[in-house]
Amino acid sequence: MKVVWVVEAICLSGGVRVVVECAEGLASRGHDVRIVTKDPGDGWIRTAVPVERVDTFEAGNFPEADVAIATWFPTVVPTVRAARFRRVFHLCQGYEGLQSFLAPRLAEIEEAYAQPVPKIVVSPHLREMLRERFPGPYHVLPPSVRADSFRPVPGRGERPASPPSIGLLGPIEWEPKGIAVALAALGELRRRAFDFRLFRTSPLPLSDVERSLLQPDRYDVSIRAADMPAWYHGLDLLLFAPYPEGEGLGLPPLEAMAAGVPVVLTDVPSLRFVPEEAASRVGPGDVAGLADAVEALLTDPALWARRRAAGLDFATTLRPARALDALEEILRGSG
Repeated sequence: MKVVWVVEAICLSGGVRVVVECAEGLASRGHDVRIVTKDPGDGWIRTAVPVERVDTFEAGNFPEADVAIATWFPTVVPTVRAARFRRVFHLCQGYEGLQSFLAPRLAEIEEAYAQPVPKIVVSPHLREMLRERFPGPYHVLPPSVRADSFRPVPGRGERPASPPSIGLLGPIEWEPKGIAVALAALGELRRRAFDFRLFRTSPLPLSDVERSLLQPDRYDVSIRAADMPAWYHGLDLLLFAPYPEGEGLGLPPLEAMAAGVPVVLTDVPSLRFVPEEAASRVGPGDVAGLADAVEALLTDPALWARRRAAGLDFATTLRPARALDALEEILRGSG
């Protein structure tokens, strides 16, 4: 098949990494794959498929192909209207209409989702939420992690370090990610005189607002995709505290598990496929509960080891080959 992925910008995000990995996976199976984008980015992620930069998503700027996969909402309507493809799909990794900063563009978002094209979603939760309002059909793409890329460092992992290192990933500026809640929970731990190091990473620089809440021990901006495994390997725990509207799937906990890092996460619908033993769960927005869960995990070596082992085992089941099998079936019209 000739497949074109239509991406607004190859910016630093888990969603873009999913697109790149799917594109590369299809290409490795012999398909003719390319990415068309207005912004090829700054090289934070390397792509093994051709990337074509265009000024606009006008019909004449698209190559002809068997299949086009639109992604973020501004790409959907132009891709459908281009009439350059035998089939068009809309890949949704989270409904943008729930994002408060996009409220002025809600009509544009709803127009994109109203297009009568098949939708590929990254979780059953998204499928159930969207199909009440927008046409389908809907296909669920199974989650996957390149576990080999995140394999734990030999000799590390018997127990948390002293003091332990806690990782927190994402921009505080986007409230649904729950960074402010996570920082409040970690601040509560500091008030309990619980010693730890906080490692932060975000696409945005450290803000005065965040610094006033809790000063991190280390703050990395825009870590390149190839360097993320090393970031996880420096952690003893990942804290992941989004609200339900903040995640269509949530890759960081899955990557952390593949790296042998135990996880405390909020109980959001998109991550309920994670086995109970593989992560400690707390209700969204529960500051005290998050603090208690982090402290319990880092002060109980046996619990920490069980979470780590269960997470590693689960991550091995998230095989990219399984996701690619499903994607090929969907694109061929048999999924």
